[in-house]
Amino acid sequence: MSSVLFGLTGLVGTTIILICLFLVQFIFLTDLRISKLKQFYESLSSFIKSLISFINEKIQYIKTKLKSKDESKSNVIVSNEENEQDVEPARIIVNTVTETDNTDDIPIPEIVKRFSLNKTPSAEPEIKITRFNEQSHLHNENKIPSDIKKKEIISKDNYNVNTAEQKNQNPADYDLSAEKSSDENQLEVLEEGKVPVAGKKLVITLNEYEKEAELTNPLSVAIYDEEIDYKPPTFDLLINDNDEYQIDENELKQNAKILQEKLETFKIYIEDLSVTPGPVVTQYEFVPAAGIKISKIESLVDDIALALKAQGIRIIAPIPGKGTVGIEIPNKNPAIVRFSSIVKSSRYHNTNFRLPLALGKTISGEVFCTDLSRMPHLLMAGATGSGKSVGINTIIASLLFKIHPKNLKFVIIDPKKVELKQYEMLENHFLAVSPDLDKAIITDPQDAVIALKAVCAEMDLRYEILASVGQRNIYDYNKKVKDGSLKNHEDYLHKPMPYIIVVIDELADLMLTASKEVEAPIIRLAQLARAVGIHLVVATQRPSVDVITGIIKANFPSRIAYLVASRVDSRTIFDVMGAEQLLGNGDMLFQTGGSPHPIRIQNSYLTTEEIENICEFIGNQKGYSQPYLLPALNDNSASSRTIAKEDRDPLFEEAARLVIRHQQGSVSLIQRRLKVGYARAGRIIDELEAAGVVGSFDGSKARTVLMESESELEAIL
Repeated sequence: MSSVLFGLTGLVGTTIILICLFLVQFIFLTDLRISKLKQFYESLSSFIKSLISFINEKIQYIKTKLKSKDESKSNVIVSNEENEQDVEPARIIVNTVTETDNTDDIPIPEIVKRFSLNKTPSAEPEIKITRFNEQSHLHNENKIPSDIKKKEIISKDNYNVNTAEQKNQNPADYDLSAEKSSDENQLEVLEEGKVPVAGKKLVITLNEYEKEAELTNPLSVAIYDEEIDYKPPTFDLLINDNDEYQIDENELKQNAKILQEKLETFKIYIEDLSVTPGPVVTQYEFVPAAGIKISKIESLVDDIALALKAQGIRIIAPIPGKGTVGIEIPNKNPAIVRFSSIVKSSRYHNTNFRLPLALGKTISGEVFCTDLSRMPHLLMAGATGSGKSVGINTIIASLLFKIHPKNLKFVIIDPKKVELKQYEMLENHFLAVSPDLDKAIITDPQDAVIALKAVCAEMDLRYEILASVGQRNIYDYNKKVKDGSLKNHEDYLHKPMPYIIVVIDELADLMLTASKEVEAPIIRLAQLARAVGIHLVVATQRPSVDVITGIIKANFPSRIAYLVASRVDSRTIFDVMGAEQLLGNGDMLFQTGGSPHPIRIQNSYLTTEEIENICEFIGNQKGYSQPYLLPALNDNSASSRTIAKEDRDPLFEEAARLVIRHQQGSVSLIQRRLKVGYARAGRIIDELEAAGVVGSFDGSKARTVLMESESELEAIL
């Protein structure tokens, strides 16, 4: 009762306060007469009286109700009518609850009790790689105790990987490692199933008594399980002629005097002249007098060549890192730089390069070695007879003398058919081949396209493996494998990846016959393949813009130029002139990506007899049982064979309908809509081509869709 009165009093007080505030505002903020104020006061008094009368009536009503309720309680102790809520007894019941909290008597299902008592093991969860459609996926595996027997039968209608609710999920998140049971409408969850973890997809493994699969290496055949007793080539296979050149001091003094007199003719005075003799070329170095323009000296190249009666004059103004001008003049009696002198040198023998290339000697007579893995690709260009093929043989031989077959493989493409044929003897030692081809040395342009696509597939597979173990490049991955830091998983065996070098002897012939099909994989490899240990060595005798396109040139920062026909060809290779002034016979300019000026080098000479001796020495040794196999493509240009329906990708039908619906046969469309990786989307496109849904590969363009409606698709499903 007192609480009700307190509430009503508060309501009245609040109302009075609000009225007073309104009154103050009314008096001080408005300009009204006294009569108006009196009228307002009378109306306000009447309202307050009515409010007080209403409150008194309510108080009286509440008193009457409470009194009648107390009288009814004195006559009835407990009332349990169905439609009546008894407040007081309910409160009494709650207050009399006993303190029995023991829940042991509460029945708990056996399976629930075991899961509640089973503690999570403290050890790290095992990492399991499951494979679905040749793709690897990682899962955390928590196993149920072996004493738990599964009794639940999951209906196939309730579990279907391809249901509408799961069509946006990756099918690889499910692992069905055994065949279906005889009952096609049920999947039995057997012992050793997995415990569902919150937030993770359930992986159901059907363990039926089957033979355990052996560990395989998805990169190639398991050649690493073989140990071969390999011996590198020896020096006695090479010609050991003494290639030490004799310095003719009289010739040097005579050339220096003629050079000084000719420069003075054009009012270019020099006092000190230093000479650096080399095996083929001698460099004359001087400091021009003050006020002489460098461009004036560069313009005198033809006049100096006329005065010295020599070809191949090259002016370097200024020499990088020096404040001098250099003029390179060929020797009258040039020496032959033998390959034996390069591989016997301490610079080559003591190098720690991963892929050492012994190119030759500089103009100062120093052995020049570089690392292909840092280039990372090499473009070679020069006219016929300038020394390109000898340069390729030098590059291959310098790697054969230094690296074991398990760490290096070659893919050799020789459209000329005769230049690199002798390396067929190294098939089971150093060659990587495509299983879709029957030749170790590729000579046909269409076969070259297949081989380049196979190398691209190898690159994609290597990237998937590196990503699965969190490594950024092949060097770190191989180091982890050798240290034992990467543990083998149930269906994958970690082994060191060999470096792969793709050698193309004549790019112009490939670009002439299949330019679009050849250019696309070369560009992909040049852009991406470095991190996974795949490198390109490409040579051409026609360095024109239709062969060395802008995008190819941009992705080959390291280049070698032999003698070319014109200044335009030199600019195509280096963006500068100079290659047209070379002597030929292995005289070359070499430029890396970080060097603003090319270096002049005399390529070492390797005869055909020496190459045959090296190949026979290696080929006569016991090699691996088979060559290194690149990934097989799903079709040999899709027209030579078909794919069985049971071998198709599970997403084949959905991809076919998607392509027909959008009339666009592109890998990127399948990637985006079906949420798959590039490699799998590419295989699906190849299957669609084999089935006649899309046309053949057309470079960077989307494939032509050959079917106009989905009704045509039903005939091949």
